[in-house]
Amino acid sequence: MKKLQSLLLFTLVALLASCAPVMQPPLKALDPSSSVTSGGKYVAKVDNFEVILDSSLTMEKSFLEARDIVSRINQGIPSDLSYNGGLRSLGHSRYQSKNPTDLLYGMTAYNKAGFHAGLGKIKYVGGSTPMAAALSAAGNDLKSASGKSALILVSDGLHMDDGPAAAKNIKDMLGNNLCIYTIAIGHGNNGAGLDMMKQLANIGQCGFATTDADLSDNASMATFINSVFLGKAAPVVVKPKPAPVPLRDSDGDGVTDNKDRCPNTPKGASVDKVGCPLDSDDDGVSDYRDQCPGTPAGVSVDVYGCPTKLTLHINFGHDSSVVGPEYDSEIAKAAQCINDYPGNSVFIDGHTDSSGPAAYNQKLSEQRAAAVKNRLIEKFNVKSSRMVTRGFGEDQPVASNKTAADRSLNRRVDVLCGATN
Repeated sequence: MKKLQSLLLFTLVALLASCAPVMQPPLKALDPSSSVTSGGKYVAKVDNFEVILDSSLTMEKSFLEARDIVSRINQGIPSDLSYNGGLRSLGHSRYQSKNPTDLLYGMTAYNKAGFHAGLGKIKYVGGSTPMAAALSAAGNDLKSASGKSALILVSDGLHMDDGPAAAKNIKDMLGNNLCIYTIAIGHGNNGAGLDMMKQLANIGQCGFATTDADLSDNASMATFINSVFLGKAAPVVVKPKPAPVPLRDSDGDGVTDNKDRCPNTPKGASVDKVGCPLDSDDDGVSDYRDQCPGTPAGVSVDVYGCPTKLTLHINFGHDSSVVGPEYDSEIAKAAQCINDYPGNSVFIDGHTDSSGPAAYNQKLSEQRAAAVKNRLIEKFNVKSSRMVTRGFGEDQPVASNKTAADRSLNRRVDVLCGATN
């Protein structure tokens, strides 16, 4: 009997030991040599930020990768700009915490070392994924902070159906002061989780979704940090004191030289009160050189002030050439541009991102151009004979194709409505 009791006791201890979570490896120390600064070229885009790191059971195999992403974000934030920062975890093992979510750092004046120490507090992963609880807590963290805030979610996106409603609640609470960014972890074959992360980012309206794969190198991580944390600083213009000059009008434009900011204006050109040529249609080309006065607002022009290219903001879906009625306001801009210059023929150029085979993308770009042409004919009565459609496939990108946001910019149609006689 004693042998049987000993065997049962041994088995129970072994089972308990096998259920105990494995402690995560220690976090690597910060690298002071890789610290970056803004160099005076940037200002803080937001006043506050908080990172939510998923440490639930579904993240067990990819937690270290997620933790590394957060560490790299911390390492890459310029050290000479001021923010209020916070770090929150969710769904950890009961060995870590019995709370559904814990604030590991902040909200406080951001400090790299303090944030790093907070990240290192996560020793065990496991448990459910209470994203709604974490989002609600983050909303309370940011509610009392003034100014703009960025919320960064790092997760695999699984088992968090309660997330969108909670995200909408905090967006409604903070309004335009909140942008949501998501980083999907381990999504080689996990479309459902990736879709959830995209949905959460879309609720923020001013953020975007990306993945660990898109942030795998230093350049892409720097681009992410710039997009979330940095805005361009206004250039410092030092105006020298003008030297005293006689009251002359060297270029004969009616403005004396001591007030003339545009000397040597061509004879006969109309100028403003400081002697600079007028640009009546505000297209960037002075009236005396403008061969197409009265260009509509928003139309790109060439050096002679004549319309050249209008990019339509049509959010083509991946592998789609559908132009629905919701884009009629964009199509109307093209129709107006075309009708303002009845003597010109028009090129309608379709473009794609780099996803998929080049030959297929070529055909898709032609279909997108044709869809816009058909909409101009059907909805705005533009004559078919005036329009020529062309497809350029993936050959003329306007963005890098590395992120979903960049790829959406490349899925476009350009209308060359002027200067194509």
